[in-house]
Formats: sequence, structure tokens, C-alpha cells
Amino acid sequence: MKNLTCKNCGGMMTLDASAVVATCHYCGSSYVLNHEDTDYYMDFYNQMCDFLSGDEDERNRKLKSDRLWENAAEQSFQSIDGNNIEIKYMYRYAEKEADVYIARRNIVYHFREPGVSKLEQYRKVVSFIDYPSADTRQLSNFFPKVNGGFELTDGTYILVVKKEDDEYPLRLFGKLPGRHVAWIISRMENLCCVLEYNSLVHPQINPDTLFINPYAHTASLYGNWWNAGKNHSYMTNGSTLLTMKQNLQGLRNSAAYLLGCDMPSKVKETSDIPKALADFISGEPADNAYDDFAYWDKMLIQAYGKRKFVKMGTDDEQIYTQKE
Repeated sequence: MKNLTCKNCGGMMTLDASAVVATCHYCGSSYVLNHEDTDYYMDFYNQMCDFLSGDEDERNRKLKSDRLWENAAEQSFQSIDGNNIEIKYMYRYAEKEADVYIARRNIVYHFREPGVSKLEQYRKVVSFIDYPSADTRQLSNFFPKVNGGFELTDGTYILVVKKEDDEYPLRLFGKLPGRHVAWIISRMENLCCVLEYNSLVHPQINPDTLFINPYAHTASLYGNWWNAGKNHSYMTNGSTLLTMKQNLQGLRNSAAYLLGCDMPSKVKETSDIPKALADFISGEPADNAYDDFAYWDKMLIQAYGKRKFVKMGTDDEQIYTQKE
């Protein structure tokens, strides 16, 4: 999947779910894509949708992934102790504070400004996440595990976070059918309940910070923990007050994006989006994550009836590349 470059500042841009508008996290510029680029990314998204109901043998999928990763792009960094750090990655994007490289089993954040503060904040916040019981302790699998941090020769730092082979940035899936958005909402509600238990606010729950496993139907919150903090505290920039409802609003913003809408209020009932799903996303969050999850359970049954696992088959090659 090729990168889009900002014409104003040269930074990497992120694409909306409809493959029409790209936005730069560096300078805030937005551009409407030309027909050629839109066709390229729509072809990519359409391939993803084509494979949503696929049922490929896991062994064959792994073999295809092995072949694909042999041709991954490479990026190298020089650490202050003289070591050369090599990264093989299939996808790269930019956050305001960091360039992000998606490797096979790791996510690598390169903080562009010198200093260790954001890396230390990330580590500090995730190290204190607690889980209320043995029933929910398995949820720790869906929060970051830091593999390492390194100072580079230019004074910047990289942070390495573990991920599973089959976990991918949510943004790579583009616009999804309502039924798949529904199970992703359920997983995000689980994540928000853990945040609620810890009185933690993650102000950037979005398609870049969320990673999903389309085969196991799991979702993990890996990105941008340097901006997270306790309820009613301020972000590290000192200007944004953190409140618990930001978690639940981020959930709704992400769900709206997956349905091709730029804000929750624009999600309306269609042949693909049941009224209960639209009402949940476009409505106000509950006062806390526990009540919100209970409300979602009711709306989910209204929307789709009895719970059912719907296959979402795809593989690395379909996610990271597109047909010629």
C-alpha cells in the first residue's frame, strides 16, 4: 500500500475510509484525491471487502505471509551505543509526534523530536494498567507490551511494542459492512471498561491506534499512549483536559469511520446499517463504560439478533498490497 505525501510540508498523509480525502497529521492540510489515486485505494479497499467472508486454510495463509515478508521494505537507525537497528516493515504512517512502522511482530515508533519524555510517558502509563479479576485478566493481551526503547545518535528515540502476526492497523481495512463494525464495537467496549477501571483516558482511540485480528475477532489498543492519562488530568501538552467520556467518544468516532462517515452524527440507517447500530453510534455515550457496554449489548441484539461469529478472512498480502 503506497504512501500519500503532503504537498504542503512533505509529510505522510492518512486516507479516509472512502478513499477520497487525505489528511496530514503534520500541518493539518487536507486534499481531495485525484481519480487515479482514488481508484488505486478503492481497489485496495474493495479487495479487503471481497475477502471478508473468505475461509482460507491457516497454514496456506502463513506460507503466503512468509513469502510476502521476504520482500518487506527496510529502515535502519543508529543507536547511541553504536548498534545498527534494522526494521523490516510492510506499512508505515505518521502521527503528529512519531513515524510508525508496522513490522511483522512489532510496532516501531520513531519520535521525531529529541528527548525521551514521550517514550517514558508511554511506558509509565501502560505499566500501571490493572485488571479487576481473573475473568478479565486475559484482556492484558490487548494492551501494549513494550519490547524495548533506544536512543539514537541524533538524540531522538524509538519505542518497540509487541504485536501478533495477525494484528493489523484498523485503518487498513477501510469501510466495512455494519456486521463487522458491530463486533469491533464490542471489542472496543471491552477496552473502554479496562480504561474505566483504571480511571484512564486515552484521548486518541482511532483507526491508527487500534489494531484488530480479523480471524480471532480481537482488538488491541497499542498506539499513542504518550497522550493518555488519569481522568480529569491534562494531556502532556498541558492544554487538553482528559475526561472518561473521551474513551467512549473515540469508540463512536472509530465506528463511524469504518462505516464511511466522518462523524458519528452522520451515521444513518441503511440496508447495511440497522437502526439500532446507527442510533448507538450517533447517540451520546453513557456516563461510564460499564453502562455503555450494557446499552451496546441491548442495541446489538436489536440490530442483529443472537450473537454469531461472522468470518472475516484475509491475509497479509491482501492487507498490505493491491492487485496490479
